[in-house]
Amino acid sequence: MERFLPEEDLIEFVKPYLKSKGFKKKNKRWTKDIGEFTLCFYIQGSCYSKEDYYIRPGIFINALLPTGLVYGHWMTQIEQTTPEEIMQKFEQWCEEWTNKPLIKERLIAFMEWEERNPIEKRRDNLVDYEKDPIPAEEFLGIDSPPWYSPKQYILDNF
Repeated sequence: MERFLPEEDLIEFVKPYLKSKGFKKKNKRWTKDIGEFTLCFYIQGSCYSKEDYYIRPGIFINALLPTGLVYGHWMTQIEQTTPEEIMQKFEQWCEEWTNKPLIKERLIAFMEWEERNPIEKRRDNLVDYEKDPIPAEEFLGIDSPPWYSPKQYILDNF
């Protein structure tokens, strides 16, 4: 059974919870700079329904903060469950995605997958995701122009 948590209830829960952990709030986005990374907890409304929303945590690599159209970050989505489960999943995800050796290991696995499954093959629906699942979907969001590479930064610095 899928549970639905009203957006207002989640906001009321996370406001004091994240504030107590040192996050700063702006609109429906909470951020916390932890040195090399900035953690982000974002509640995004749906463009299809006022009742629907998405829970989108993200991690920014502070050395790669936005420059033009390039961002050194990754995001995920957390399902709507209980506020306690959402925060537990958020904290676990943040712990994993600020672990530099683990990030590098996942990036290498993703780059190997990406080589087997280039964007053209993915666009033409020629990838069997069940037989060859994406090792870390978070890296799908760090594509960049050829003159700047967040992937290379991670390989060189993590």
